[in-house]
Amino acid sequence: MSTNYMSYLAVARFSGDDAGDFLQSQLSADILALDQGESGLACYCTPRGQVLGLLLVGRRQDSYLLAANAVLLPGILSRLRMYVMRSKVLIEEADDLCVKGRPGPLYDFAENGDSTGNTPDWRAEELKNGVTWLNEGSSEKFIPQMLGFDQIGAVSFQKGCYPGQEIVARARYLGKVKRKPLLVEISGKPGVEPGEKVQVRRGDTWSNAVVVDLAPSGDKNLVLFTVASAEPELAAEELRYGEQTYLCATT
Repeated sequence: MSTNYMSYLAVARFSGDDAGDFLQSQLSADILALDQGESGLACYCTPRGQVLGLLLVGRRQDSYLLAANAVLLPGILSRLRMYVMRSKVLIEEADDLCVKGRPGPLYDFAENGDSTGNTPDWRAEELKNGVTWLNEGSSEKFIPQMLGFDQIGAVSFQKGCYPGQEIVARARYLGKVKRKPLLVEISGKPGVEPGEKVQVRRGDTWSNAVVVDLAPSGDKNLVLFTVASAEPELAAEELRYGEQTYLCATT
């Protein structure tokens, strides 16, 4: 079974007597429910419920480990430090650690080494499984349900408050999420970037979509993680970017 060392993620360590309670009050998942040695996904949201980044959180002995997109992590840590106040929490970057992944996808923390390569199509498989770590073009734009993060275990609707919790819960219980993730595999590789708009045809309906993440799939195809209208619930058939139209299929 191949293991992928995910060089696009960076790791931080949270230690101190209040580390667990602090993360429980800031993140969308039930951090205190993690057993020793266990890891799980979580969101860090703004007070408006918009996801700043998807996180991998692990409990290790007397500390917690947190991984995120390496570009986004410094800003996430700076924001978290603002809320430490009198809590007994030490936040520091953990350059000695990295994240490794296996098909599933399953994730864990490991010591940093020389093995930083990924098997072909690993990023595309992550996207197909609903995992996008977000990036500068897609951070702070969508609530968790628009990204499907509630479906991959990154949101608990039973735990206590965290930034944006009221908005995230209201969207669930009132059924007001009108946009959801739409993953498509395109025949071709248009030069689209995260944050840009495309159009997707499902049946007879063309609808706008925003690109969240993308990854090559094989030599000729591209997997796009987009957020689009929840309706119609039909398979995607074509994608339009600029003046070009590409055949595509829902993954």
